[in-house]
Amino acid sequence: MSRAVRWVVAGVTALVTFGVGVWVVRALPWGWLPQEDGARLDTALAFGAIAGTAVLTGLGWWAAREPQQPAPTPTPAPVPPARTLVQTATAGDDAEIRQSGGGAAAHLEQHAEASESGHVTQSGRGTDAGYERVEQRGTATGRGRVEQSGDDDRPAPAEGA
Repeated sequence: MSRAVRWVVAGVTALVTFGVGVWVVRALPWGWLPQEDGARLDTALAFGAIAGTAVLTGLGWWAAREPQQPAPTPTPAPVPPARTLVQTATAGDDAEIRQSGGGAAAHLEQHAEASESGHVTQSGRGTDAGYERVEQRGTATGRGRVEQSGDDDRPAPAEGA
């Protein structure tokens, strides 16, 4: 029930109580009530006002209170979409390839091929940048050289070192 409807119910009930109180005091011949019409009407109006006020006080509390609201359920934070960074490069004679995979991708793949005096440099910023997986592939032929880094531009240690 809305708050406005509750106030209407409380007001109408208080008015009905006032009217019934006045009617009861005027209609019943109680010996202790004044017998004169003016005094009896004053007593009836006072009784009706007191009874109506008492009813309005009780129902006013009911009408003014807010209905119990359900506790809000926290909405979970949206899951960011999986981000993937894929870089592919192919170079021919006297080739040099440099690839860097910065940013906030969750998955990083880098592919590079070079031939004849080729030089391949790849950097992936690794798991420190938030990647779940870093995959790097490099191929160089001739006098080619491959440098790969999966973490903060630091080349991986040479095998056997």
